[in-house]
Amino acid sequence: MSVAKQMTKCPFCLEPIPAEAKKCKHCHSELPQKKKGLFAKYNTFRMGFLLGILFTLIIAILTYYQLRGNP
Repeated sequence: MSVAKQMTKCPFCLEPIPAEAKKCKHCHSELPQKKKGLFAKYNTFRMGFLLGILFTLIIAILTYYQLRGNP
């Protein structure tokens, strides 16, 4: 059973190559790597959880000082 691969064209020789290829098998050119987004490495469950805790602490501190200031 074969697995269907996503194909794209080499920007240099225009031959079809696998989308995840780093080097063209026809013209042997190094293919430009796709850049990841600025926050791609921070897109994890752990980071979201920690940001949620930080946000909750900031809101709690602000609420405390707001209520403390008004007798």
